[in-house]
Amino acid sequence: MFFFSKRLKKSTKEEDQAFRDRMQEEKVSLKDGLAMVLSAYVTLVLPCLLILLGLAAVVFLLLM
Repeated sequence: MFFFSKRLKKSTKEEDQAFRDRMQEEKVSLKDGLAMVLSAYVTLVLPCLLILLGLAAVVFLLLM
């Protein structure tokens, strides 16, 4: 655990402020936002639901 914390670079306040400014200036269109939300749903939520349903099915079959 300490190995990873040593390799992390600490950011300065100026770098944090510059990052915040760039994020506020960036405009995301409705299509891009919708595409990001849908891709996150497909890549994160659906596989997790499938795994949970599979585990529930296995437990159901074991306890039946």
